[in-house]
Amino acid sequence: MRRIITVAVAVLGVATAACGAGTGTATGAGPGTAGETPRAVEQVYVINLHGAEDGRADQRPENLVVSEFSSLRKVGWRSWGPDGAVGTGRLSGTWCLPTCRKTPYTATVTLGGVKKVRGKNYFTTFSIDGDFTKPRETADTLTGNLPMP
Repeated sequence: MRRIITVAVAVLGVATAACGAGTGTATGAGPGTAGETPRAVEQVYVINLHGAEDGRADQRPENLVVSEFSSLRKVGWRSWGPDGAVGTGRLSGTWCLPTCRKTPYTATVTLGGVKKVRGKNYFTTFSIDGDFTKPRETADTLTGNLPMP
């Protein structure tokens, strides 16, 4: 019985150390010098016009209005960070009415062009793609600049 308890405590200690690795918490030793604290990843926001006429700073929004012509619902984000964001959701917009109102298109949205404004990082550009008929004019519809604070 004593050996089983000792093994369980040793396994728990290894599992705890492994779980702490890669979580952004300092574990006392890292890839650099001993005791080096990992650099904190800066937060990145998007100005979202969904439900907010003037927009609001948002992260990984489920519903995202990117322009006056296009919006996405039920967005699942595959990535979100300082180098960009990629998500898939249901696209609709004024350019595809009335078809896309009842049956929105499945689309992938990519956000990029991070810039710092008033101490916060914001995505400044968007592009949308998918297997659907594209409008003749894609500027401000499927690609463009995002609103800024």
